[in-house]
Amino acid sequence: MATGPRRRRDAEGLALTLALLALAVLWLLPIVWVVVTSLKPTENIVRLPPEWIPWPATTEHYREVLFSSSRTARIGRAFLNSLVIALGTVALVVLTAAMAAYPLARMRFRGRHLVFAVLVGSLMIPNAVVLVPLYVLIQRLGWLSTYQGLIVPEAATTFAFGVFLLRQFFLTMPGELEDAARIDGANAWQVFTRIVLPLSQPVLAALAIFAFRSAWNDFLWPLIAVNRPEMFPLPVALALLRGAYAAESYGPIMAGAALSAVPLLVVFVVANRRIVEGVRLSGLKG
Repeated sequence: MATGPRRRRDAEGLALTLALLALAVLWLLPIVWVVVTSLKPTENIVRLPPEWIPWPATTEHYREVLFSSSRTARIGRAFLNSLVIALGTVALVVLTAAMAAYPLARMRFRGRHLVFAVLVGSLMIPNAVVLVPLYVLIQRLGWLSTYQGLIVPEAATTFAFGVFLLRQFFLTMPGELEDAARIDGANAWQVFTRIVLPLSQPVLAALAIFAFRSAWNDFLWPLIAVNRPEMFPLPVALALLRGAYAAESYGPIMAGAALSAVPLLVVFVVANRRIVEGVRLSGLKG
């Protein structure tokens, strides 16, 4: 009796699997093409029909991008700049968002719901709207073309999301843990640092990954706030790389694009479980 429905479910599952596999292949094709093109000799890049297997393979484009003495050889420095900016943003976002989310979730004081509503409402404001006043502020602080001028505004754009994510998780924590710590003589700071933060590692890791990805990929603000080539982060340096080379020299451009994806790929492979777990845990209670 159950053979028909079971076969139908199996057929639907197979069809869904094939559809998802086809979408995955379509999504991966541009990435594969970037890597393949970056490994081809220059004369083979524009050959027709296109070749999917780079033979002979070469790493000359990577050496040219990273170690060349020309004006296009700032990718190595840009890679380091992006790393400093992304890690600084992660540290600042995780620290400030956790310290703001804990009292909004676990303490009772007048106006906390209004503060949270304002923070969540700020997520609806497009970043482009605040670019001009933010630029004026950074200019008056003397932070143009500096690491702090890139890290602090980038952290500010992720701060509200971090507070929302962490607050949702802190609301799910049983109050008995804090009560037991207070009975043992712990103050609010000790409860926060010794109990709440260690139990929040999955959601903190998820927030760190989101903040790292946002800072690593940011293009518009560094383009506006940096006027010294040695301070360009990777997205801006790659955009300028396209104009520095002749139209047919796509090898260095593809090599730079492949290098820019490596940190994000490593973060995803190492911590993709943390992303899912952190978002799942933070959504248990509204």
